[in-house]
Amino acid sequence: MRIVFTIFLLAALVLGQKATKREWTIFQKGVQEYKTGHYELALKDFKLVLSKIKDNHLLTAHRLMLAKSYYKTGKYKASLRECRDFIKKFPNSRYKPYIRFLEGENYYRLDRLQSAVETWLTAAEESAEKRLSEKALQLADETVRFRLDDQGLAYLKTELKSDFALQFVYYHMAERDYENGNFPPALAALQTVLRLKGHNTAYEKKAQRLFDYLNDKKSNAIRIAALLPFSGANAEIGQALYDGARMAVDKFNRENGPTLELIPFDYETRLPTALLKFKEIARDLSISAVYGPVENDIAAACAVVAEYEHIPLITPTATESDLRILSSSIVQLSVPMDISVQKLVRYAQDSLQLKRFATVAPIDDYFIRMIKIFKQKEELLGNSIVSQQWYYPGVQDITPKFKALKRVGIKLTFQDSVLNGDPSLTQTTIDSLYALYRQEQAEYNEETHTKIDSADIPVKSIHGLFMPLFTDDISSIASQYAYWNIQGQILGNADWYDPEILKKNKNYLNGLIFVTGGYLNKQSWDYRKFRNSFRDTFKRTPEKYEMVGFDSFNFILSALEGAPKTISRKAFFERVKEASVYNGVYRNFEIGKKRFNDAARILKYTYGQILPLN
Repeated sequence: MRIVFTIFLLAALVLGQKATKREWTIFQKGVQEYKTGHYELALKDFKLVLSKIKDNHLLTAHRLMLAKSYYKTGKYKASLRECRDFIKKFPNSRYKPYIRFLEGENYYRLDRLQSAVETWLTAAEESAEKRLSEKALQLADETVRFRLDDQGLAYLKTELKSDFALQFVYYHMAERDYENGNFPPALAALQTVLRLKGHNTAYEKKAQRLFDYLNDKKSNAIRIAALLPFSGANAEIGQALYDGARMAVDKFNRENGPTLELIPFDYETRLPTALLKFKEIARDLSISAVYGPVENDIAAACAVVAEYEHIPLITPTATESDLRILSSSIVQLSVPMDISVQKLVRYAQDSLQLKRFATVAPIDDYFIRMIKIFKQKEELLGNSIVSQQWYYPGVQDITPKFKALKRVGIKLTFQDSVLNGDPSLTQTTIDSLYALYRQEQAEYNEETHTKIDSADIPVKSIHGLFMPLFTDDISSIASQYAYWNIQGQILGNADWYDPEILKKNKNYLNGLIFVTGGYLNKQSWDYRKFRNSFRDTFKRTPEKYEMVGFDSFNFILSALEGAPKTISRKAFFERVKEASVYNGVYRNFEIGKKRFNDAARILKYTYGQILPLN
């Protein structure tokens, strides 16, 4: 609405030069009140002036501002009456398109959607101002696409007479038929758009593009947008994912003919750019789905738009748990964080039979949520979290955190010992006995001049130590774990999957168990074949994200096997959800109607080797 208001003020400024100084001053006062949000005051001023002024150069401008003030104060029926009266009395006014635009807004607020669309289309056709015309078409488009049902659209077709408006309506009929997989009626409606002489340029271009796609004139392939960061902070990841995907697509097209096209869109690792690119993609109906983005926050924002635009969003790396709740149009090819934690908790319960846990993690929103989920799931199983230690990422000295863990572990050892002798003891009694024990022990050590390094005392009372970490923190954490002699089972997140770092710390980490979304067997034939082919193509050795891209697209292609070349977005989405389990070079896929990957891997680091446990 701000665009339309700015256009109006520029027009009023020109005409205002012909009005008297007093008239112009009063008009400016009312406009200023309107601009600062004092709509009731503006309404009062415009009504007062119009009750006294019968005819001057600012009369129509006053009438428009009165109608706008009624609208802003929520008096939609009064505003609508002013709009109708204006058109009746001033049919040749240059403000007529602005009044039409406002009339449409009033109809919309009164839930008269067909009238709103019809009025906005009239404003778009009559206006000589490009920005106003585009805004009116945008509002009409969004109302039809997201609020008007098939019956309402059919009503518009019978009521509208202008070729300009009919081109708009027939295009939307074609779009709906296309989305439902009804291609013959969609083509017929598009032909009608192109035959009519309404000069609705925007919808003629859209119709021609969709007609060419459906009629196989310009493209003979299923088109997928690769919305990835090819520049910015995550450019390396984006390019790796794209290169891996290209390997899968090129192989598929060699075997099946040119049946799939991957179109790159660079969002520069920036959220605003990602949303602009997504909007551009969504409006091109020849594109059946979006592959990307990479980051959790950008994927979340795009998921909301995907829900709005009804286009499948298939993200290869986002692991945020709430994404599948946020949008019904998203598929997560990575295992979500809550599912990874759940798999690890279940393994610790069923296979390791661990009951008592402590946690160590960096202070980071993602890890805070991970620890919260871990704690909830363990407590649901009747297990306990006896200590939670947090540190700032990158801090080298985390001795106080492990020292605190050691104190908890030693006390629990004492507690377990006395409870074995008398299970009826209360926690208060145990605490008193422990305080007494510590005092006696300190006195004995002082008398005998005994120095005891608590690090030498093994702690076995903490059964499991869940440490989801950043990869860069593993070495410092591992050495502290070994030094403080806490002999609980280490459980970790996917960041522990770094063979080089594990090798450097193998003396500390033997027996480590962690959950991850993938597992690489470098001796497998599938990996060696992919690696050699990738080296031939790109002259470098593929790493994790190249494999993720390759596996992800092979899974998508397996879902599209036998699909028609002009597949609708809805049909594309259903095929992905119904795809069979797929095992890739690095990552496996179990998607289904839940729309996330359930194929988490539990890995164990033992004697210098990483072995899959599931």
